[in-house]
Amino acid sequence: MPSLPKHLENLFPHEDLFGALVGYELESYEEGKVRTSLKIEKKHLSPSGKVHGGVISSFVDWSMGAAVFTTIKPGMLCSTIEFKINYLSGVQLGEKIFADSKIKFRGRSHAVIECHVFREEGKDVAVALGTFNIYLAGK
Repeated sequence: MPSLPKHLENLFPHEDLFGALVGYELESYEEGKVRTSLKIEKKHLSPSGKVHGGVISSFVDWSMGAAVFTTIKPGMLCSTIEFKINYLSGVQLGEKIFADSKIKFRGRSHAVIECHVFREEGKDVAVALGTFNIYLAGK
């Protein structure tokens, strides 16, 4: 994982245990934009043998939030207000998927982010659009 800006390294009072459970990774980032990845394991599968939609939506939510975090100043946080996701194709055990999340609008208190999820060879998995709240920590 690439190194994070100092003010983001110790941002939260506890580690991301849910993130560790899901297993997503930050591949690269620049201001307003991130690429994240997820290697599909047995724990991600639904009874149909494909990746559960909740896994993909959790991955998308985290990726979009990470894009917002690249733009916030020390002492600020963000949270999801809403997002819409379209699932385009199923994902199999053993595949590695990626998400490119990019801020489309950044205001003082809100941001709108688009996210494209795809396989290593480029085939689409999902697309999403989300709105995030930006606020002072402790509020």
